[in-house]
Amino acid sequence: MKKQERQKAIRVKLVTDKKVYVSELAKELSVTTRTIRNDLNELSQNSLFSLFHGGAQIKSAPDESLFEQSFTNTILNGFKSHKEITSVSAHAKQNSYIDDSIYILGSFNIDIVSETTTFPQIGQTIRASATRFYAGGKGTNQAVAAAKINNNVHLTVKLGADEFSKKAKRYLTNTEISSFSFFENEMSSTGIAMVWVSGATGDNMISIDLGANETFTQEDILLDIDTIRNCKVFLTQLENNFPITRFAIMQAKLGKSLVVLNPAPYVSEIKEILHLIDIITPNKIEAEALSGINIVDIYSAKNAARSIYVQGAKCVIITLGSDGCLIFDGTVFTHIPAYKSAVVDTSGAGDAFTGALAACIANGKGLINAAQYASAFASLKVERKGASNMPNNSLVYHRMQ
Repeated sequence: MKKQERQKAIRVKLVTDKKVYVSELAKELSVTTRTIRNDLNELSQNSLFSLFHGGAQIKSAPDESLFEQSFTNTILNGFKSHKEITSVSAHAKQNSYIDDSIYILGSFNIDIVSETTTFPQIGQTIRASATRFYAGGKGTNQAVAAAKINNNVHLTVKLGADEFSKKAKRYLTNTEISSFSFFENEMSSTGIAMVWVSGATGDNMISIDLGANETFTQEDILLDIDTIRNCKVFLTQLENNFPITRFAIMQAKLGKSLVVLNPAPYVSEIKEILHLIDIITPNKIEAEALSGINIVDIYSAKNAARSIYVQGAKCVIITLGSDGCLIFDGTVFTHIPAYKSAVVDTSGAGDAFTGALAACIANGKGLINAAQYASAFASLKVERKGASNMPNNSLVYHRMQ
């Protein structure tokens, strides 16, 4: 067994059993005790494991008070340029130490989309003009968007043990996303979203059965610990179980990652971790829930953004649909008008914006330029059917010009 494979096996056993012993590992892996001790010494360097005489054990989760970090000005002024990456390991779970890498803890859903002339009222039955099946999930959508712009996107999802799981893997491995962590829960189904799209306006209504998305465990996250702590941008949403999302964000803050959160679907517990978030991207409804302020114009949106900032988020970007987006960094408000578009389907528009924003930041763009690009990217997305049907770079630059 090669060293990399052996150490991976040791990591898995540590996460599962919490404690391992040199003599048992040597026998199980058919190597000398000296080799195991060397492996444990190397693994203990990432601060996740600690050594004791005769073995190693997993450390307990760190206290939240350790994660308070001030927001650096680099995100506002642009990052330093980094070396170009010429080769990427495709479609495999990997540890990432690449300067412009993005780690996305996300969700995968099968989207069942019905196109209707109007939305049904309570007790009303209406006829759909068409029903289609798409790949979806906010994390998946954002990863597909980010991968159009950045070559080093890692997506972690949890699937059910069903026929949708195989289809999900087949779909994802044919996208431009560079690497994956696929986890499965045999007791749950793959997530499913029911989407109604108005043929007249392109507006949508969505209900979600999260299924396996809600069954992430700390052990799942710890298996990805090196990738999480060493990525440039850590991006997540709220379609997974909140305690584990919170735990993953805390792990990202222990490393060098910039944390971006899309607070959807909204849960009130999000306020507990706002102080851990570098950039938050709520839409109008989510911003109202976070701030308690009714948003009716740019002035009220500014008040809402200020309230969210005061609660702890380092930078607030409220997406306002046809009114563009509003950025507040704690000092300056910047309003970016929306690009004109021929709206067909608004599902996935927020995901397109957030995924593109994260990718631009990872690539070294300043915040304002990244948001301008993301706005153009999202304006092209709504001209396409399917939440994960994202535009290409060339189209975005053409629209911006």
